[in-house]
Amino acid sequence: MILVSAIVSVVLFLAGASILIYSVEELIENISKAAIMTGVSSFFLAVVFVGMDFENWGFGIASVVRGLPGIAIGSAFGSAVFLVGVAVAVGGFVTPFERKVNGDYLFLMLISPFLLLLFLWDGSLSRADGIILLALFAGIIYYLYREERKGRETFRDEEAEEAAEEIEEDEHGKWYFLGLSGLFVIGIVVGSEMAVHGAEDIVSLFGLEETVFGMTFVGLVMALEEVLLVVEPVRKGRENIATGNIIGSLIFFATGNIGLIASTRGFSVAPSVLSFYWPFLFASTSLTAIFLYGGKINRGEASILGTLYLLYWILSYTIV
Repeated sequence: MILVSAIVSVVLFLAGASILIYSVEELIENISKAAIMTGVSSFFLAVVFVGMDFENWGFGIASVVRGLPGIAIGSAFGSAVFLVGVAVAVGGFVTPFERKVNGDYLFLMLISPFLLLLFLWDGSLSRADGIILLALFAGIIYYLYREERKGRETFRDEEAEEAAEEIEEDEHGKWYFLGLSGLFVIGIVVGSEMAVHGAEDIVSLFGLEETVFGMTFVGLVMALEEVLLVVEPVRKGRENIATGNIIGSLIFFATGNIGLIASTRGFSVAPSVLSFYWPFLFASTSLTAIFLYGGKINRGEASILGTLYLLYWILSYTIV
């Protein structure tokens, strides 16, 4: 019986990891094709399909409904810092890339933490605060859409043009590729959940030490999704998708994610959010903006981002 359970757990983990990797690969390809069919850059489509972390959104709402707002807001802050300090840092080491980003896009990303700070300052988030944050997030997304629809030269997706011939060979319209993009986003979520659940079952069955295993093996599984969404687009020459993911995610976590959480149910904010978590969110966002404005994230920049996350991780367990 134990042997059967062990086999099921391993198969669940391997199947989840396989679905995750396959979904990331296919999402990149279908975003590129959808960009050609819709006339909107793959940068913007990556902001929508990848930058808006729907899994984190759902987790945050569920936590607030269950009376755990601290976990919800902590997840949003932690995910943003993790994206920069782990996914982008690993991407900078494994697949260094150069991509000049427009200053106004980076400005919107940079002011997002300040927009959030305006509502955190009094130590609470009301439903009205949440609605305003959602409106600000929607306004930023609309601005990005309008600019990308104009045909910004920075993100005209030269790399995606190689998919044009493949598109011509079939008769599918834009909604087909947009639908597939959405489907593979779901695949990423499902694959991640399967892999993590499989890893958790392995811990239970083999009596492994949970903390150590969780910080290493399970942590790596959970990191795989974010790392792949940075590394794979760059490896395929689709830096626009990686950049859209980074910029979209940091804007999303500071405004849209917390806005939806607060609009679900207002709650008080722990002092550590202002004294510790927000400064690290701002530092992560600022460094990313500086590096993207400089046009590259190579190993030097990756080292700085990784060091920042290491400091965040140590301090979060020692002084918070």
